[in-house]
Amino acid sequence: MTPKHLTRNNIILLICLLIIILFFPLLSSHRLFAKHVIFTAIIIFGTFSLDFKKKRQIILIFLGAITIIFAWLELFFPIDLLRLLSFFSFFCFNVFITVFMVRHVARSKHVNLTIIINSINGFLLVGVLGAVLLAITEVLQKFGFITDTGAISFAGSTATGFHDYLYFSFVTLTTLGYGDVTPVSALAKSITIIIAVTGQLYLTILIAILVGKFLSRTEKN
Repeated sequence: MTPKHLTRNNIILLICLLIIILFFPLLSSHRLFAKHVIFTAIIIFGTFSLDFKKKRQIILIFLGAITIIFAWLELFFPIDLLRLLSFFSFFCFNVFITVFMVRHVARSKHVNLTIIINSINGFLLVGVLGAVLLAITEVLQKFGFITDTGAISFAGSTATGFHDYLYFSFVTLTTLGYGDVTPVSALAKSITIIIAVTGQLYLTILIAILVGKFLSRTEKN
């Protein structure tokens, strides 16, 4: 895949991530359908966002196809098991993408537009992954542990949907800490710590990598 195609795919992936983060909460009656459409786009363009080796590309396409199937099955058959499988497969897929994005940025010799977009996409994917983990927690508590307690609480009331988990995940990831949302269960509290620590480590390590590459190129010139 040419650098031009990689840049295009990463830009589209960035747009999809921004849509689900910024505009998804504004949707109302078609929110569930829109979520599946955007998730499908993230999977498709995430699969071709990096120049993977053939074996890894096949694994990624297979995992992405399974994720899309589970997601759309869950839309038409809204049962907890399918919802859990959908979120879990989406989580595994995006962990794979995020890890290789960070690896690609670390191994790149130059800082160009694609590398910068890769870095932004990686950070946004970490926030989405945090929301998915919280959604998985809620399903596990209801499906596995037979309890109606939500994963997070808004001033005494539980979260109403995935957009609430997105909001809480990014507030935690950026360490804003407004205090309007709090984790309820022990598992949700552990995930909140993971999200906060991951956000700080990601920014610290990535900035160090990018600045190091920029200074190294400046010294050579």
